[in-house]
Amino acid sequence: MAPRKRSESSAAQAFDRLDPSTRFLFTPHTVTFLVLGLLALVYFSHPFSPDRRPADPAAGAALGYSNAKMGIWAMVLVYLGYSVVQGPSTCMVRPHPAVWRLVHGIMVCYLLFMVYLLFQNVDDARQFLRHLYPELGVELPERQYGADCRLYIPGQGINWKTIHDTVFDEFVVAHTLGWWGKALIIRNYTMLWFTSIAFELCELTFQHWLPNFNECWWDSWVLDVLVCNAIGIYTGMWTVRYFKSKQYNWSGISEQPSLLAMAKRGVLQFTPYSWDNFEWGIFSSPKRCLQCFFPPLIILLFEVNHFFLKAELWVPPINPLNTYRLTILFLFALPGIKEYYEFLESDSSNIFTKLGTFAWLAMAIAFVETLVTIKFGKGMFPQPWPRHVLLAWGTAAAVFAVVFGAWCWRFYVAGPQQRRRRRQQLEKLENGPAAAAKARQATVSDTRQKDE
Repeated sequence: MAPRKRSESSAAQAFDRLDPSTRFLFTPHTVTFLVLGLLALVYFSHPFSPDRRPADPAAGAALGYSNAKMGIWAMVLVYLGYSVVQGPSTCMVRPHPAVWRLVHGIMVCYLLFMVYLLFQNVDDARQFLRHLYPELGVELPERQYGADCRLYIPGQGINWKTIHDTVFDEFVVAHTLGWWGKALIIRNYTMLWFTSIAFELCELTFQHWLPNFNECWWDSWVLDVLVCNAIGIYTGMWTVRYFKSKQYNWSGISEQPSLLAMAKRGVLQFTPYSWDNFEWGIFSSPKRCLQCFFPPLIILLFEVNHFFLKAELWVPPINPLNTYRLTILFLFALPGIKEYYEFLESDSSNIFTKLGTFAWLAMAIAFVETLVTIKFGKGMFPQPWPRHVLLAWGTAAAVFAVVFGAWCWRFYVAGPQQRRRRRQQLEKLENGPAAAAKARQATVSDTRQKDE
């Protein structure tokens, strides 16, 4: 069975086995939501008693600004409400399909927001963010990164201050949790370690532009890669194996024997209904290899864009906008990578096969973010590319072109030729004795005819 059909059948099974006591939570209620939404609009918009514009110009401007702000938020909420009720169904059913329809609506709003920023200049974009958080729009103070990388200071001993400030940084736990989440999304060691090492190389590439990429070598390769990333990857893959081997028995809440069992079943509603294993087959062919490493490249785009957008739009690391963005990325990556995998595994002869909505939106957001980053970065980074960076990437590109080109030639040209020759040799070996016997019979028949 094709992966897409398998996911659709598992979703159908989830709805077929609904508990009668909670079945009403999964029925659409489209008319009810429409009536409630219209009542909410009537309550908040005051259509029967509109506000009059004050005579004072300042008060009138303040009222106009407040109405415009409320109108924009109302537009967003109306669209999100529509998404929850009428949005496209996905392969995700837990904790509720409406949650993932809401995530889909948030993705569309975020994409539209980035498209809007794309048509602004960087100064107007910075000031626009002040409508979300008034403290934004102010240039970030200079901060030193990687200023003292000494682990040992002669005459003073171990440099405990630098080690303490680095190890007990506020983002170390978030860094580890991020890689745990990436493991749940990708579910492949090769792709995860490729992404981990590639991001550190991106930091080395752009550290002459972004000060927070200036990390000590032991911070990047020991603390980040060998400690935080490794812990996140291996615990994440352990979680993957746990869900893969788990026996799923989704009896309803009303069927539980005790209150404790009911509470446990309620908590389990936030775990996956079923678990699919991704057999990526990375090195099965050159084409498959490129297809498999495309998601890590999209993840790297999101990661690098995150740091560039913070620097260009003057968003401090502790601002909630960073947390909201990362949460949105994680939520739509879960169904997005599944849809991408199903797209790769689908029947190529089916002309109606299409990429899923989450995967499509993820790619669109990644590339629009990159365009915003490039536009806003014009003139902000006058430092030229270091010679060693250009040399390193040029050498890597040349080596990759040679190795990948040789693989393609061997796989698509030399390999089929060798297989064709082997088939011909086998046919000769199989048909050789039969052909010789047939020739001898023909010779004997000709001799008899001549004698007669």
